[in-house]
Amino acid sequence: MCASASKGFTLIELISVMILVGVLSVTLVSRLGNVHSASVQSGRDDLIAALFFAQQQAMMRKNISVVLSAGSITVRENNADISVSTDRYPLRLPAGVTLSPATLVYDKLGRTTATDITLTGSGNSSGVTARVRVEASGYAFAN
Repeated sequence: MCASASKGFTLIELISVMILVGVLSVTLVSRLGNVHSASVQSGRDDLIAALFFAQQQAMMRKNISVVLSAGSITVRENNADISVSTDRYPLRLPAGVTLSPATLVYDKLGRTTATDITLTGSGNSSGVTARVRVEASGYAFAN
């Protein structure tokens, strides 16, 4: 009879698995970045969506403006908040996120004044910032 096969892993197999786990964890941590920046990034995405919405509305309607206050974003038509389905502006930013106050007025072609908007985190997100650039053409993007 032959000897029974040994059970378990060899040293080389264990070291290989440890190296793979290490490489994967370093990659994951570098891609996730700062966990506290998620609320600032969420606020930035909400702002860009509201700016795109306002630009589209300006090309269909008249007198569209976006009013940015410290903690909210408002899209207005003729100085009245616009409703979107069952939701109504102003849109509140995530807790601990503020932005630089500004008012953008869109013309019938979706153009506005070129502006740089800065979102800043406080509390757990303290020190985290995001910038949004609005071109004169009305195009908005993360800067």
